[in-house]
Amino acid sequence: MTGSRGYMLDTTEFNAVAKGYVDISAYAGKRLFATHVQLDELNNARPEEKRARLLAAFDEIAPEKLLTESGVWGIVSRWGEFKWSAGDGVFKRMLSRLEELDGEKRYPNQHRDILIAETAIKNGLTLVSDDRRLRKVTEEFGGETLKPPRSQQVVEPRQLQRP
Repeated sequence: MTGSRGYMLDTTEFNAVAKGYVDISAYAGKRLFATHVQLDELNNARPEEKRARLLAAFDEIAPEKLLTESGVWGIVSRWGEFKWSAGDGVFKRMLSRLEELDGEKRYPNQHRDILIAETAIKNGLTLVSDDRRLRKVTEEFGGETLKPPRSQQVVEPRQLQRP
């Protein structure tokens, strides 16, 4: 990983570490970031054992936390965890483009994905995500992205536990 001022990790990356697809050492010495959105997604994982592994991966990676650049009140955003929108319409245009790429399928996490991507762009961070559509939208709106390497079980699954 080389490039920008740092890396915004999509939720897929915490999952990859927990499953053993990415060794935690891949993030050593890197400036890593996340928002409440990723942490909320991990906290909502089921069953409990999976949630515990995901949260332990988040804790071990220890990303710096940023406020999202926009808020989607009542759906995703939490008070004190987002900035008031700049009124530039970027969030809405990015969301529309992701919906277009997804076609008739409407995924409930589209708002969350765009909050993460918009925050990466506006903070000069490279978005690290295994989601090709999200990477495409991010690049179309001037952001940098990185597709993380994946293979089947490249390292032993993490036996992570939260303290």
